[in-house]
Amino acid sequence: MDTGDSAVQNRSNPSGASTTVPAPDPTIVDTLAYPISPDYVKSWTPVRALCELIANALDEDPLARVGWADGVLTITDDGPGIPEEGLILGYSSKTDQQIGQFGEGKKLAALVLARSTEIGAVRCETVGYGFIPTVESRRLLGGLIPSRSAQGAEVLVYNLYRTDRARGTVITVACPQALAEEAISRFRALAEPGYRPPAAPGACVLDGTPGRVWIGGVLVSTVGGFLASYDLPLTDKALQNRDRTVIEAGALRDAVRAILAESEDQQVIDRFARHMLANGRLREPEQFFAQVDTPRPRAAWRAWGRTHLPAKTYFTASGNEEAALDLVDLGYTEVTARGLADYQRWRVMDLLGVEVARARQTRHYERTRRKTTWVAQRSLTEPERAVLAKASHLVRRAIGPFALARVRVYSESEEEPCAQGFYSPRTGDVAILRDALTDRHETLATLVHEAAHRVGHRGGGRWVPIRDYHDRTRGFERLLTEFATLLLGHLADGGTLPDPADQHHAAPQARRRVSAADDPAVPAVRRELAHLLTDQLPHALTVGGFSGEKDLVASTAVNPTYWRTLTHPKTAGFRKTQGGGPWDYDKVALLAEAAGVHPPVVWLGYHLCEGAMHGRSRANWSKPGPWAKRMRDAVNRACADLEALGGGYAQQIPALQALAAGKTPAPTGDDGWHAPARTLVALERQRLGLDTAPA
Repeated sequence: MDTGDSAVQNRSNPSGASTTVPAPDPTIVDTLAYPISPDYVKSWTPVRALCELIANALDEDPLARVGWADGVLTITDDGPGIPEEGLILGYSSKTDQQIGQFGEGKKLAALVLARSTEIGAVRCETVGYGFIPTVESRRLLGGLIPSRSAQGAEVLVYNLYRTDRARGTVITVACPQALAEEAISRFRALAEPGYRPPAAPGACVLDGTPGRVWIGGVLVSTVGGFLASYDLPLTDKALQNRDRTVIEAGALRDAVRAILAESEDQQVIDRFARHMLANGRLREPEQFFAQVDTPRPRAAWRAWGRTHLPAKTYFTASGNEEAALDLVDLGYTEVTARGLADYQRWRVMDLLGVEVARARQTRHYERTRRKTTWVAQRSLTEPERAVLAKASHLVRRAIGPFALARVRVYSESEEEPCAQGFYSPRTGDVAILRDALTDRHETLATLVHEAAHRVGHRGGGRWVPIRDYHDRTRGFERLLTEFATLLLGHLADGGTLPDPADQHHAAPQARRRVSAADDPAVPAVRRELAHLLTDQLPHALTVGGFSGEKDLVASTAVNPTYWRTLTHPKTAGFRKTQGGGPWDYDKVALLAEAAGVHPPVVWLGYHLCEGAMHGRSRANWSKPGPWAKRMRDAVNRACADLEALGGGYAQQIPALQALAAGKTPAPTGDDGWHAPARTLVALERQRLGLDTAPA
């Protein structure tokens, strides 16, 4: 703004003058005295009072006009006017989406302006009446109440007069141009056409002088040393003190961190990342890194790191100096952020995808921990191979092809095995001690025992996974009992074991391990999804410019176990001892987008088969009724995304909603109700031009 005689104005008032000028020297017909001392709210300046009046006008009319000309600041709105209740101290009809909150602002602003020597005449005209605020001495009850002075106490007085105004309010304040300019400059709505107050948690503002803090576009504080400015939502107006002159430090810190932690704006990330990597310091309210824990902001930080940092980077922590020297020799570039404390530096580097320098040497304990000495098939004797092959074949025929996958032989192990073998939950393999192969009975006993661990852990056939599949647990004992019952049934039926078509024979020449994506114990929909993702992967790597599968996953900042679980699926009901499957919809969506696949297809393709059992007691798994709330919420979110895709995708919504509502049977022993998810996977293969999904 210039400093001459030109008008201070906003978007709607190019001349700077009010369109309606109050009539001079109105006839006062009544007065309203407020028992408020002129010394009240001493911290309020005339500028603060003018801001309060402007804020009230913008509350009533977002297109209110504010302008200064000829020594007078004019504030005009087209609102409904000030009702009688608006003259009562403490009355307010403001909502959380408006600036005011206590119903005192206009009265206190009038008091401050009336007492100020910098301010001239103040006048307010509204619907049907107007008033002129003044500070006057008043005696109560005709002077019968004792007073410290003969003139009485000074109080705020509204001198009321009649007007013929039918709409809106006009306030005129005689004041210096500098005061008017400063007051107007505190409102983003007056300086930025089309401004709207931000939604929670607020907005980070990079333009202009940093350190300004607005609430709903109204400047309330200026903080030195900040890297950016912040506009808090109107719902945060309660963070101010009673007279709205300051925000409590802890509340400001939490508000600023919430804004930055939720930001996906690359410009915001760029400002903070460059500042920190240049070893700059940050004030405590802007140290927000520990709060960045939602998927999309984390992915945005990782995207910045991939774009602006060298491909081979590291950072040095205490004790890693020797490892850092080795990495320099290998062509790595060190990334520093020495302006941050150690724990903050770790969080920033994690967001950017920069790993700490690590020593190559491995301690003896780490080399030998949980070590198993394996015996290759070719090292077994012919009788040992024959016993193992026949016993494995019998167990698979008696229980099912899912009972055993790869069976490995070992001579000694530190895996805390059972007497003659052990089961590895991580790989699904069963291991048997070589000494057990000298006796057919011992071999069968060991394989049946370990098959019970595997089926309890992964499920298959008539069995669903259970949590208590370890030794000496009730679930494991129940499973062994069911195996015995099954074998007795075979004997009662004439001693004939079934020979399924997909029987896997453990012949020495057929040692190829069946992948999880082809494991018949895994639901077909999960297997088809895994093939969809792996078939699409080469194209996704080319389009995204990724160096490999690991690079693609790292770009999303999602834990790699999510991608591995999607591409190496588990049986329905599988639960890890710690953590869980890829349940977070946003994380799955990031991986799906990186692979070029629609997110709801990926989430439903993996999780729909869990709906009948997730979050429900075992007794209700096959019974009708709504699924768990977490499952229903995620299905509803996926359906909303399918609706946006339209076409064949949207056609699956009714079936999905019926399943989540418990209106469609979803028995755990039958996967026919997985059809909507399988159809979605097939649609994706068709859209992406991939081959027909394998059977």
